[in-house]
Amino acid sequence: MIAGYILTGGKNRRMNGNKKLFLTYKGMPFYKHIISAFQNLPIIYLSVDATDAYQKLHMPMIVDLYPDIGPIGGIYSGLIQCKETSLFVTACDMPLIGQNIVEQVCEEYQKHPQKITIVKSGERLQPLFGIYPKTVLPLLEQMITEKRYRMMDLFAQADIGVIQLENASQAMRNINTVDEYQILQGESNGTKTESF
Repeated sequence: MIAGYILTGGKNRRMNGNKKLFLTYKGMPFYKHIISAFQNLPIIYLSVDATDAYQKLHMPMIVDLYPDIGPIGGIYSGLIQCKETSLFVTACDMPLIGQNIVEQVCEEYQKHPQKITIVKSGERLQPLFGIYPKTVLPLLEQMITEKRYRMMDLFAQADIGVIQLENASQAMRNINTVDEYQILQGESNGTKTESF
């Protein structure tokens, strides 16, 4: 069984501390866009460093077992604590993902359910949008023990499947900074957003 798993973005320093999960796009917070894309998954978890800021969402939460080591810690914590056999991981700053690309990744994963299945946008692998099975837990544990936290180090050792997106696809667009957020808002409604 595949569960949805939203990484909530750590300290959000490049967004002046504003939690990206709650930023809006087309009048709706980012997390609702992601939930809509994940609507066919049986459950959606939030990966959090602490629960306080997210209680109002009434969603199941997985607290990082190894805080401050980046996404590898969040993915490891989810695979250890969730009962599902795999997690469809996405970053919280990707409001342009849609149900179609989620279904495409799920279909590819089902062909090889022991593999990590991620997407490639242009020449860039997208580690924070894809399915991670519990079979990678021993490798994650080894990397954390050795203090190697780069996702690309994981891909160098793990068995992965890759889906190539069309060059024009915006699905993997990350909104990481205040400037990127203002550009996104300007595209969606023709106006500038408030400055943070």
